[in-house]
Amino acid sequence: MSDCSLDSLLSAGILFKNLSEHGWDVRVNLDPKVLVDYKNDPALLLNLQSVNPQKQFTLSTTNTSSVTALVVTVLEKSVGGVSKWDKILALISALYRGYYDFKAGSFLGVENTILSELSAQKIFTEIVGLRLWGAKRRNLVAALTRTLIPFIPGITGNVENATRVVREVYGVSDPLSIRQKELTSDEDVRRVSDLIKKITEISQFYARRDLQLQLKLVGDFYMFIQEHGVVLELEAHEALGNLIVYGSMCKNCPVDLVLIPLSTDMLPQILALCSSSLDYLAISLSNQIVEFLRDERGVFECEDSMQRPDLVVDILLYHGIIPRDKPIKLICNGEEVTTLRELLRLGVKPEEAYSKCTEDQLCRAQ
Repeated sequence: MSDCSLDSLLSAGILFKNLSEHGWDVRVNLDPKVLVDYKNDPALLLNLQSVNPQKQFTLSTTNTSSVTALVVTVLEKSVGGVSKWDKILALISALYRGYYDFKAGSFLGVENTILSELSAQKIFTEIVGLRLWGAKRRNLVAALTRTLIPFIPGITGNVENATRVVREVYGVSDPLSIRQKELTSDEDVRRVSDLIKKITEISQFYARRDLQLQLKLVGDFYMFIQEHGVVLELEAHEALGNLIVYGSMCKNCPVDLVLIPLSTDMLPQILALCSSSLDYLAISLSNQIVEFLRDERGVFECEDSMQRPDLVVDILLYHGIIPRDKPIKLICNGEEVTTLRELLRLGVKPEEAYSKCTEDQLCRAQ
C-alpha cells in the first residue's frame, strides 16, 4: 500500500515486480479503507501511517533518500540484484524529492551509489543545462512555457512573455529559432545567466515573492533506456515532469504509474500522451497558481487533463510554498476534493483519513 506520490508509486511497483519474480505472493492496493477494514492483515505501507503497528510495517522517505532508492538498495542486497530500469527510477524519484545538489554533483543519500554505477555505464549522465521540459528537442520559448516544475510565474503558460524575453536576451528577430539545452560555451553561460535574471524578475512581479528560481533552473541529466533494441535518450526532468502530470490526468492514473517498473515501454507512451495536452494545461494552471501565490486560496479548477490535485501539490511542494494549515483542493463537478496525502500532511489521524477517502485516494474536502 502506498500513497499517490510518484516516489511511493514507483517503489510499490518495484517491490511488486521483484518480489513476484522471486515467488512471493504480493499485491499492490491503493484503497486506504483496506488498512482500516483489514487492520490485522500484514501490510507494507509506503509513506503511509499504520493503524496497527504490530501488523502494518511503514517505510518512508527520509530527509536524504527517496523511498524508491531505499527499496532498490534493500532489494539489491536481499534478492540478488535489481534491473538498471529500477535504478533509473530510483534516481528519478530522488530528483522528484529534490535530493540532488547540482553544485556539489551528488545526491544527499544512498542514491550516490546508484548514480556512480549508472554514470560509469553511461546510462544516466549529468549535463550543465537548463532544467526545462523538452529543451533539447523544442525551441526555448516552447520549453519555457510548458515547464511546470519548476513553475515560473509569468513565463509558464505565457507565450507572449517567454517570446519577448528570448528575443531580448538572444537579440534575434525570430525567438522561435532559438534552442538552448546544454551550456557548452562561455557565451551560452552568459546568455542563460541573462535569461534567468530576466525571468526571475518577471516571476517576482507575478508571484509577489522570490521562488529562488536561479537555483532551480540549471542542472539536468540525460538518461538512456532500451526499448525494443533501440536506445532512447530522454531528459530526466522532462520525463519526471510528465510522469507527475500523467498521475493527475485521471482519477485512477496512479495505478498506471505502479506499472512503470514492469517495462520501459510505458514511459515513451506517457511522454507522447502528455505532449498533446501539456501546453493547454500549462496555460490553465499558470493563471490559477499565480492567483494562489497572491491570495493562497488553494482551490483549483478541474480540467479535462487534470482530474486530481496531486500535480498542484507537487508543484507547490517543490517550491516550498504549500499552505501549512489547509489542503490543496480541486473543484470537480461542483465538489471540492483533496488527496489522502494532503490530509495526512495536515495531521488528520490515519484511521479517520483512510475512512473518508475513495479507492483512488481522493477525499472530500471539508
